[in-house]
Amino acid sequence: MSWIAGIRNDEVYKVKKRPLDPRWSQQDLQVLLGWCASAQALGWTEQRSFNVAEALVMKKKNHGITWSQGALLEDMELLISGEEHKA
Repeated sequence: MSWIAGIRNDEVYKVKKRPLDPRWSQQDLQVLLGWCASAQALGWTEQRSFNVAEALVMKKKNHGITWSQGALLEDMELLISGEEHKA
């Protein structure tokens, strides 16, 4: 089973359904999927896009959370800065 993550430049992006924190709202899921579609539109793999999107939602929901993985932090910053340039 897959979720439709979103459409970017007439391309449909999907991610495999994965278990999420049951406290997440429908809006959290929609935000996650939007980040996944944006990351995949940048050419990232499904797994990489999902990991970064999940971390971004977790960061928003759990203020003060940090990660020690430099690559994840760099990807989070890249995705956020890419979205800011589109706005």
